[in-house]
Amino acid sequence: MEGIMGFLLGSLGLFYPLLIASVITFLYALVKRSWIWMLLSAILLYPDAWFFSGYPPFPWVKFVPLIQVILAIIFYLLNRTKSKT
Repeated sequence: MEGIMGFLLGSLGLFYPLLIASVITFLYALVKRSWIWMLLSAILLYPDAWFFSGYPPFPWVKFVPLIQVILAIIFYLLNRTKSKT
C-alpha cells in the first residue's frame, strides 16, 4: 500500500490534483445530492488522507473519507425513497 501511495503522491505528483478534484466533486455532490459523486470524492480524497494520517498529530485523518461515504449512503437512501413514491 505504501508503494502505491508513494507512486501516486510522490512520483506522479498527484497530491494537489487529487485534493482539488476531491473538493470539486464534494461540492458538486452536495449541490446535486448525488451519491455517486460523493463516493467518487471519498475515493479521490483517500490517498491524501492516508498520507496525512502518517503524521503523529493527525492519526485520525484517515477516517475523513468515511464522512463522505456516510453522506453517499444517506443520499442513496434519500434518492431511493424519493423514486418509490
